[in-house]
Amino acid sequence: METQHLRVTTVIVAPAIKLDLLQPTTAVTRVGPQSMLAGYTWPGRSTGRTVQERGPDLAHGIPPLRPSRRASSRLQVPLTLLLLATAFAALTPACSAFSQAALGQSDAATQNGHASLASTARIPVHHARADIQPKSLIDAVLFNQTALAFEKGIAVGPDPGDLEIRFATPLAGVSDHLRYRLLGFDTQWKDAGPDRAALYSHLPPGSYEFDFQQAASDGLTGSVVQTIPVSVLPPYWLTQRSKIIGIGLLLLLILVFYRLRVGSLVRRVRKLEQTVSLSKAELTLAATIAGETQEALKEQALKDALTGLWNRGALFAMLEREVYRAQRDRFPITLVMIDLDHFKSINDTFGHPIGDEVLREAAGRITQVMRPYDFAGRYGGEEFLIVLPSCPAHNGTCRAEDFRRVIAERPVATSRGLINVTCSLGVAAYDNLMPPEDLIHRADEALYRAKARGRNCVCAGV
Repeated sequence: METQHLRVTTVIVAPAIKLDLLQPTTAVTRVGPQSMLAGYTWPGRSTGRTVQERGPDLAHGIPPLRPSRRASSRLQVPLTLLLLATAFAALTPACSAFSQAALGQSDAATQNGHASLASTARIPVHHARADIQPKSLIDAVLFNQTALAFEKGIAVGPDPGDLEIRFATPLAGVSDHLRYRLLGFDTQWKDAGPDRAALYSHLPPGSYEFDFQQAASDGLTGSVVQTIPVSVLPPYWLTQRSKIIGIGLLLLLILVFYRLRVGSLVRRVRKLEQTVSLSKAELTLAATIAGETQEALKEQALKDALTGLWNRGALFAMLEREVYRAQRDRFPITLVMIDLDHFKSINDTFGHPIGDEVLREAAGRITQVMRPYDFAGRYGGEEFLIVLPSCPAHNGTCRAEDFRRVIAERPVATSRGLINVTCSLGVAAYDNLMPPEDLIHRADEALYRAKARGRNCVCAGV
């Protein structure tokens, strides 16, 4: 069920006649923030409702009283009192309950978390004197000693200052009791005192309601509860617009920072990718160079630096491997040993550099007539050893003759001119029983027999 917040003002209008039989009763009306004394309009205010305007709301449509006309009111006193007594007696229980509920709901909604006030504190009931013309209870409103208009409420700030509300002096011959409170700040009613002023220093920003009440000490003047909305504006940096702008700027700053951070991370990732790619290329190149270097070192370790043929150690290892294969697969092997004739005289006549040239040329010519699966090496000095796998003995002698012919058929061109070079060859065939050392020894013996026959010839081993 929807709850309506009401401000309740009790107004009793009666002629200035004391009757002991009548008891004070209450009437409930809806009032705005600027309620006025029943039957009168406050000076300078145009928003309040008078009793004449609300007359049909009272006493179930009974015409309102007009206390300002004294002659008319004297004629209507007996009937009016009778009708009012009857109506108020019927409405008093329901009005009291409704007033208490409404006031309780209104007080519970006060701001800044202050305690609610008792509903009875806002419903003073007194007899009114019809012969006294009331006036506005507020004389002036000042903020930092500057007068403010208060007809439509009070709005001060955002600069801090002191809010002062001055009350008007009572009517001549009337002593009243004036109380006030600032809902949302004060927790109870305060007495205006002889200064008849309310002072609030450094009032925090927020929305308040300034309530004040006038009650006559003799109980004859009607009580008045008037409400003025008070709004203390916060500094510009605490306003809703400033907060929205601040939040927008903060979000924009976060977005800019995010974009800058993401851009920085993207650039860093790209730089790392380039570094990694460069590192991979460098590693690949280094691996290639290392492989080539390893192959070069391996080749240097296995080949003769002068002739480019296999050295003695590599030649023995390869011959041993071929011998094992021949034993397993039962295929023949022929070994040819070559020695350059009178090579010592070439070194003595032309020098060792020319002798090295002759050795390189002889190795090149031997390689020209080799099969792809044959291999040759420098056995030592001017001697060469050639292994011919899958070559029987009679074919081996023919192959040895090819080697002799390719070396002796034309002179060797050197820096000192053409030099005629011949060679002697010994041939040995593997019989599937002898070890590699015996095969080499047999080829060496055949070589010595070829030299004994006059050199530049081929001799087969026995």
